[in-house]
Amino acid sequence: MAWLVFVTLSTIYWCMFMAAVTGRLSWALLSGWLVPIFAMAVNFEKGMAVNGLMVLICFVMFLLCRRGLVGIRMWNTKVRKKHTALFAVLYFLSFLFLFYSLAQAQIQGYLLNIQGWGSEKLRFWRLLLTILPLLALNYCYTEMVVTGIDRLWLKKQELILLACRCFIAGSSGREKGLLRGYYMDGIHNGVTHHFQMTRRTYAMLRREKTLRLQIQTGLLGGVYVSALETPEFLKRVRRGDRKAAIIGSALFVAVLLVTGGLLWFGK
Repeated sequence: MAWLVFVTLSTIYWCMFMAAVTGRLSWALLSGWLVPIFAMAVNFEKGMAVNGLMVLICFVMFLLCRRGLVGIRMWNTKVRKKHTALFAVLYFLSFLFLFYSLAQAQIQGYLLNIQGWGSEKLRFWRLLLTILPLLALNYCYTEMVVTGIDRLWLKKQELILLACRCFIAGSSGREKGLLRGYYMDGIHNGVTHHFQMTRRTYAMLRREKTLRLQIQTGLLGGVYVSALETPEFLKRVRRGDRKAAIIGSALFVAVLLVTGGLLWFGK
């Protein structure tokens, strides 16, 4: 199981690194699907059963959610068509998979059995307190899956924005608020377009007043920008990229060494 420990740990670290570089909390939350697999790999002992269904569910859901995050520099999902029934079905299925995976990890002994599965310690209030955070977390996962579905088919077109303004604001788009992110407003034919962006894209475009973007309109109406790698823009973030690569690589090696040491001396 040592190889699985290193694979899952490397992937979790990659998610955390992406969260730090892009400024998107969703990348850090994505690693939640790998927690049951990592716990199984670390705590596995002779005689324990390997829950293949749990591993498969976590792996597939990780890939589905990842599709809603990877390769996007700027996005506008506010204009996406509201498909309440589709969102509700996906939310229910995602929560079912999430709850099953975590419950099985506790039942099999991979994770601490907080709820007390399989014993008389199982209490409704304890179950409720652990379910509430999962409901909020699952909303984020469902958003990722919907974005992944939206990006299954993309219509490409050009968008010229004038009077562009980049700013940092809360999740509601206001200048102040929690979960601050990076945003840009621009005008096209008298219509204001509102994009959210990564931290790296913000560093690229914060000085720009006019932009010519190659946008992709999704199946459900979301708008995405995946390519901004012009020489002029890359020059602005080269120093930050180099710093992130050095720090990220050093921390990654340190994490692997510490994990290897714990596995070796923990035998």
